[in-house]
Amino acid sequence: MLLACDIGNTNIKTGIFESGSLKEFKIFSSYRQFIEYSETITLPKIAISSVVPQITDKLIEHLSKLPAAEYFVIDKSVKFNLKIKYNSIETLGIDRICAAEGAFYLFRNSAEFDGYNSETLLICADLGTATTINFVQFPGEFTGGLIAPGVGIMFSSLNKNTAQLPETDESYYKNFIGHDTKSSIASGVINSTAGLIEKSINYLRANSQVKKVKLYITGGNAEKVIPYINFNYEFVKGLVLTGIKSIHDANSSPFRKI
Repeated sequence: MLLACDIGNTNIKTGIFESGSLKEFKIFSSYRQFIEYSETITLPKIAISSVVPQITDKLIEHLSKLPAAEYFVIDKSVKFNLKIKYNSIETLGIDRICAAEGAFYLFRNSAEFDGYNSETLLICADLGTATTINFVQFPGEFTGGLIAPGVGIMFSSLNKNTAQLPETDESYYKNFIGHDTKSSIASGVINSTAGLIEKSINYLRANSQVKKVKLYITGGNAEKVIPYINFNYEFVKGLVLTGIKSIHDANSSPFRKI
């Protein structure tokens, strides 16, 4: 049994994998909630991806006091299934790598993999605190992507940084064209995110040999946006967690690493 742990900027997400399948998916809004949960289960092997070093350090300190817990912290020195082709790897977020690894793992284990070739592109859109769109090109190369403010950041920024725009959220979305201020903001935010995904697909189809796009969507804001996306997609709640598992599988065990 493996507990995959994704420490993000807003939440901590966990998933228990048994026999290669995700059996339990949980979201915690605080570190304390996660620790309380960890104390209710028999600690399995733990694989960790984090973009918040302070929480990572606290968690390692906690796990170090539990001799039964085997843990593995993913950093850029570990073995990946993907080849990382990125010019500034020192600034590449581990969460982006894990999302891409998750997409590649799912695709590699699907019937669609039989037709995988240089005309196929995998895209994983992670709609969380930030919106990241990551590309995996044949034969399994992470080549980069796009980073934009997340849905929540856009909503709060418009309210906090302007004198008259009201606080609003996705529930005010009515039509593509908003007919009052709140619905106009909602349309602008939602369609900015959906449009970024669609523009990415259209650009690559027009400017490369890509003919087939497999789109995976994940993240806490995904369900707010996917009703307005006009491409086929696969929504995966635990995509980053699946990537963490895939990276764990690529590395030797026992796997205690700091």
